[in-house]
Amino acid sequence: MVDGLNLPQVITAIGGLGTAAFGLLEAAKPAFPAINRMGLQHIHEVVSDLTPEGAGTGSPLNALPQANILQSLEANWVNGVDLASQKAIAKSLIKLHLSAGNATAVALKTSIDPALLTTIAGSLATGTALSQSQGDAYSRFDLIVTALLDEAYQLSDQVYRNWTRGLAALIAVLLAVAGSWSLYGADFWSPKQVALAVLVGLLATPLAPIAKDLSSALATAVNTMQLVKK
Repeated sequence: MVDGLNLPQVITAIGGLGTAAFGLLEAAKPAFPAINRMGLQHIHEVVSDLTPEGAGTGSPLNALPQANILQSLEANWVNGVDLASQKAIAKSLIKLHLSAGNATAVALKTSIDPALLTTIAGSLATGTALSQSQGDAYSRFDLIVTALLDEAYQLSDQVYRNWTRGLAALIAVLLAVAGSWSLYGADFWSPKQVALAVLVGLLATPLAPIAKDLSSALATAVNTMQLVKK
């Protein structure tokens, strides 16, 4: 308690505002599908580079066309499938899409010898066992594809989280301004009240995940200092 201000309660209230802002953002997603697609562009770019259509051959047999692969990955992203599962599915679809017709283009993106990867793709298509050198090259291809997908999904997830936090912060600011205006009426438009409302809104989303723990810690600290003071 500082000059009549109960800090634990203030922090809990501000954190509650942040939680409400995230809740409103979640509720708005069906009406604004673009929210769930934030960050997806980079994944599309990386996967598109790794699933080119073979020159004059189209998609390889027993594999999805590139457009369907991208649609499948988009569906998983929009529905919030676990990132590890999304990456595993993407890698499987990329490897299935590899063919002698597109191996040269894929090799340029994965730093694998084009001729060797073309031979590997042909062997995989016919069910021929890979030689030692082919198996080693295919293992390197697998690791490189894994690394590229990991980078794509991690960066895309970071973009998504940053954008959603920013949107939630904007919603929290609007809610704080609306609440302060309803409380103070015409007096709200003073610079002090406007600044306070905006500050509360900006603090709401960062405090939302830790508000309970922080308020408990402050309450404990206040009680401790009161005991020491006595």
